[in-house]
Amino acid sequence: MSNIIEAEIETIVNEITEISDLRKEYLFSLVCYKYYYNSGRLDKKDYKGCFADGKDDGGIDIITTEENDDQTRFILIQGKMVSDISKQEVVDIFTKIHQTKIDFDTYTTGRLNDRLKRIYKEKLDSVIDKVPLFTFILFTTASPSLDTRIKIRQRLDEIDIKRLYDIQVIYKDEIEKQIENIKEPKRFVAEDKIKISKADGVLKNGDNGILVNIMARSLRDLYDRHKDAGLFEQNFRYFITNKRIDDNINLTLSKKRQMFWFMNNGIIIACKDFRPDVDNVKLYDFSIVNGCQTTTLIGQDKSPHQNEDFVLPCKIVKPLKDEDFDQFVADIAEASNSQKPISDRDLKSTKREQRILQKQLSESEPKVYLNIKRGEKLLSPAKKKQLIGEWQCLPNDLFGQFILSFHFQQPGTARSSKRSIFSSPATYDKIFVKRKFDKANIVDILKLDQYYYTYFLNAASFTDTFSDPDQQSVALNGRFIILAILGFILKVERGLINLKTIRSSEDWEKEISKDELTGPLFIDNLPDDFTTILNSMFTDFIMELALCYKNTEKQKKSVSNFFKLDTTYRDTILKYIVDQYRIPLKRKYLDTYLKLFSI
Repeated sequence: MSNIIEAEIETIVNEITEISDLRKEYLFSLVCYKYYYNSGRLDKKDYKGCFADGKDDGGIDIITTEENDDQTRFILIQGKMVSDISKQEVVDIFTKIHQTKIDFDTYTTGRLNDRLKRIYKEKLDSVIDKVPLFTFILFTTASPSLDTRIKIRQRLDEIDIKRLYDIQVIYKDEIEKQIENIKEPKRFVAEDKIKISKADGVLKNGDNGILVNIMARSLRDLYDRHKDAGLFEQNFRYFITNKRIDDNINLTLSKKRQMFWFMNNGIIIACKDFRPDVDNVKLYDFSIVNGCQTTTLIGQDKSPHQNEDFVLPCKIVKPLKDEDFDQFVADIAEASNSQKPISDRDLKSTKREQRILQKQLSESEPKVYLNIKRGEKLLSPAKKKQLIGEWQCLPNDLFGQFILSFHFQQPGTARSSKRSIFSSPATYDKIFVKRKFDKANIVDILKLDQYYYTYFLNAASFTDTFSDPDQQSVALNGRFIILAILGFILKVERGLINLKTIRSSEDWEKEISKDELTGPLFIDNLPDDFTTILNSMFTDFIMELALCYKNTEKQKKSVSNFFKLDTTYRDTILKYIVDQYRIPLKRKYLDTYLKLFSI
């Protein structure tokens, strides 16, 4: 096993003490999850929410989900720490995962452990309305030859279940590169060249742009050398599986290679400089800003004709002499179209209100750095370490989830329909266009979330406090519900909601969703034990939510499903909370919590 992977295993053991007794193979799976699906982070709540490995695990170590553009993926992961692996071993691994999925589909899960069943159902309930693409992934420390990898892929293509799922094998060298790229990302490829069709000539646009036909094999070489080292860093996104589009491109590669020029939009390369040189173009500080899908599928082409070369169009551009390079690259990436539709969030990234909000949040202390575009690098790793807390950096979709939960009382939508933040004009406008900027209020919401989602859920006493599995599920799935409940309570305490005047369901929905709570949430001088009081409040909310779930909605099958709808939150959860905190003893506890807040 590599020193890189060994070091990462040691790191997570030191950071999450309760996993120190796990076997290295289990820890290896967590390292892969950390760097492939969690942006290089792993803490106790991540481990609790995704790790299913152990006896009777059905061949599944990790379960996670991923939302990208028009596709939601339900991902089942197996990790194998072996020095070598055969075709049949790989087939057997995926066949076993497939059988476990069938067991869940047919409600025959008696052979599986409780942890796996809980996590599988929670994760599936969080995406089930979106018709997810089931993805099976094997991470392995084996690093076979290219010939062996091709044979493994060809064998997988022959099995029946390949038609049903996206199946991937990721080897040791690829894992190492992913870890290095996440820890020290390269923004561009420093220098290389790409071969062009000399016979087709070069179409120039002054000294700052050329249009050429590049050779597919040369592009494939670039992919092999730099795919994890800056080649796609300035693209809107990295490669994302989309079966319809991928199948069309792969069909062209397999059967119509010489028609590729006519059937593909080609790629765009942005660079600091380029120099045409006979049958190639030398590139300096460059990245593919449009065409990641095309390049990746050419790079991964396993068709019988993979060695047959062909041409495809390529635009190569560089900024004017005095033009800001980073802004130039961002503008080109934003303006260019790709084969794969750009997501609603991407389309909003150039909106004036997004730029204004980003600027307002970062202008005064404490600074908040809002990521409004995927791939945007606002802070270097060194500067991130200097921040007061993780709450100072967040993407604009998470910002929208917080506002939707806390102010508009829609935690179900925030959790289960995040895309609507950008796809629904009404939702987008009320979050980003119509709201008055309130820095103090935003900062306190971000801090409150960190106190819960980072500190509280990762506290050493978490498992001891919540021995009941339903309570644990509420805690792990309750991020936006907890925030919404506190927002509701503060609105009531500040007189912004008058429960006595509500006469109908329409009144109830209208009253609680008013966006009138402004200014700081916390008092100016918090007591030294304020985190202890907050933890008591979070614990109290979680226990009440677990009781509400048990007493009224157990038929929802899982806590995740219970938290999915805003109507359940409004008509079941909130009304239960109101009734509970009318009880004198409960009210006394609530008054203790509210001493931390500005009422």
